[in-house]
Amino acid sequence: MRNIRGGMMQLMMSSLVIALAGNLGHAQSVITDNDIFRAGNTATWMKLSGSSLKSYATLKTTGWGIGGGYIGTSAQAVVHMGANLCIFIADPGSDDIASFNSKVHVANYSDPTGSGAWTGTAIAVHGTTLFAGYSASVNIGVWTINPDCSLTLANSAANTPTPDPVNDLAVSPDGKTLIATYGYQNVDSFAISGTALTEKGPFTAVGYPAGIDITSDSNFVLVGDFSTNQTQVEIFPIHSDSTLGASDSYLIAQGGADSNNLWISPDETLLYVSNNISFQVTTLKFTEGASPQHRLTFDCLTTLKSAGRTIYNTGGLATEATSGNGAFLYVAEAGNPSGIALLQVPQGGCPTEVSGSPFNNATNWWPITLTVDPPRPF
Repeated sequence: MRNIRGGMMQLMMSSLVIALAGNLGHAQSVITDNDIFRAGNTATWMKLSGSSLKSYATLKTTGWGIGGGYIGTSAQAVVHMGANLCIFIADPGSDDIASFNSKVHVANYSDPTGSGAWTGTAIAVHGTTLFAGYSASVNIGVWTINPDCSLTLANSAANTPTPDPVNDLAVSPDGKTLIATYGYQNVDSFAISGTALTEKGPFTAVGYPAGIDITSDSNFVLVGDFSTNQTQVEIFPIHSDSTLGASDSYLIAQGGADSNNLWISPDETLLYVSNNISFQVTTLKFTEGASPQHRLTFDCLTTLKSAGRTIYNTGGLATEATSGNGAFLYVAEAGNPSGIALLQVPQGGCPTEVSGSPFNNATNWWPITLTVDPPRPF
């Protein structure tokens, strides 16, 4: 009898461990806006299985893409509204934003004062608000995200004094500041109050800013600059009134060519930079508390596999794990066929592309950036 009871207890404990492991596991989703040129646009939804990415769904937006815009433009976003997973996909060719409740298409939403039909529409979400940066009309729209994943236009698009297209948008984790980059040498900031934006800039950048990431304490914004022959990153302090301090600029001689996209590791000790032209990832050590010119130092350089494909450029990147160095790193690749590179990040080692990577998305599509769920905590 004792053996039976012991076996039953062991079985119950094993079941509990398996259940907990399942709850703690990520089953990570990776979503890319394919930005199909002058045709029905789609988004690809893949899921991580072990060390492979498996196709999960194709989301048909019913809108059009433009076939590749600025590499730094985040063209998709996800947010949880109660039990609903809301997915938003930019359709810059038809000037709308498509909304999905998980796999179900909700509707497409257009802002009469905003157009992204030049180099794309950048999307950033925080709480129940979606911000849209329009490249053609050079303004920023504000939308309210409803519980069913539908959108309601909250404000008329805010004009900006910078005549160049909006490249990218990001919201500080504390929800107080919106950051925008432009094709020109400007970074702008806006104080957020409800759905109202109050511009605080623009502020001069050393290089030509594109992709954005912000530290978990909302004290610094990191910006990847686009060039043709180097890795360049700028760090701007974010003040309590949402203004920005002077640029702390870094040219990384050992890094790869071009640096539109970047991503801070969950533990904020590393900065991953996508080298869009040389098809590499530059890993930098990041020390937020260091003095200017000492916050970033070179760590290592990873060259991505071509695998017999034609790669047009690498793009946005994100980590899989929500703690530590991120465990895995995803990198969007536009090409023929397009795909997503998957890199394993060992503790204290350089990211290494896994066997079977890159994982094909489709032929001649333009997944410039990507979004993951569950997200990093900041």
